Amino acid sequence: MTPEQRYLFDVTGYLHIEGAVKGNALKEAQEAVDRYIHTPLDERPEGFTTRPRELEPGKGGRYEHGFAFDRSLEAMTVHPAIWPLIKEFTYDKPRFVTGTLTLEQHHPVRQHPVGLHCAREGRHWLTRYEVQNSQIYCNDFVAFFYLTDVRPGDGGLIVIPGSHKSKFERPEDLLTPGPDGINPEPDDVFTNITPKAGDFVVISELLTHGVLQWKPKDRDRRFLILRYRPQYEGQPSLPETIINRLTPEVQELVEAASYGHTKEIVKQDVVKLSV
Repeated sequence: MTPEQRYLFDVTGYLHIEGAVKGNALKEAQEAVDRYIHTPLDERPEGFTTRPRELEPGKGGRYEHGFAFDRSLEAMTVHPAIWPLIKEFTYDKPRFVTGTLTLEQHHPVRQHPVGLHCAREGRHWLTRYEVQNSQIYCNDFVAFFYLTDVRPGDGGLIVIPGSHKSKFERPEDLLTPGPDGINPEPDDVFTNITPKAGDFVVISELLTHGVLQWKPKDRDRRFLILRYRPQYEGQPSLPETIINRLTPEVQELVEAASYGHTKEIVKQDVVKLSV
């Protein structure tokens, strides 16, 4: 991590890394996502399901294990823009947990308009954020990789900067719906992050975050949700059918390991995946 990245993440609880993926790499990833979401359910490889399960191809929802659908998407799990963060946050003991593809479209009604949440709510004793020897330790974090543009006013991800360090319970009536009954009124307390295609947004799970309704009717929001934890916390949850599709490097990154073990992949400053 650069000193600037380290400072900004410590102060805000998130990083917006602009223009990380460009050119052919971005185009290939976008085309792979398009293939996944439009492939009929009965023609998809094993393990590539959707939520809700009755979801029609090309419709808004979550497409399971999207990172594993194509090598161009798998490469995002260790992309050079986020690899230094992954290593530092875990003290060189990383484990990749899962990677879901999300497709969000406009819906006139949302049951849970904001859905503010963070890891502190319900399992705070498991999630840590601290700084020692000028290095950040964050044992539960997410990298969002965007495949489409989000423009100001579109909606999407909101965060309360600095809330990853809060010692107080979040008031239940914070950011209640506004006149439209869906989104809260604009408020200085939250930031609506508007990434472009090819950007990463990395957040601590302790950061209070939520989602504004997606407003555009002619465009959707597509992004990968890539989750990471230390290798000695928890066990791999990916099904064997998905793990078997991965490169040896990412298979190792998925593995659980003891605190004293050093994975071969972390010895690389830039990870090169096997073809």
